[in-house]
Amino acid sequence: MAASPNRQWQHFKSMPSGRRFKTRHRLRRAQHGGLARKIVFMTGGALLVLAGMTMLVLPGPGLLAMLLGAALIAEESLLAAHLLDRCDVWATGLWQRWRARKRGKPRNP
Repeated sequence: MAASPNRQWQHFKSMPSGRRFKTRHRLRRAQHGGLARKIVFMTGGALLVLAGMTMLVLPGPGLLAMLLGAALIAEESLLAAHLLDRCDVWATGLWQRWRARKRGKPRNP
């Protein structure tokens, strides 16, 4: 039986930055789903990325849709998983620098 989405999310978050998507890719590849699952995930991911690109101009959560689409593609493509891991490391570093800078500034009363 598959784990609940909440448990899967907790497991994903607990993995170190830079290995999350490749680990998820390896776990999904170990499951036997066949060609049909691969086609569904790749097509759904591509459609979400395209919809997200459209929502960058039109109202809607464009970046979120693009990220979800890329994550779906990364479950079936090692190259996409590798690229998302690199983006994850970059974004984590950026977030940590921003937090450190925010902590360093004195607050105005």
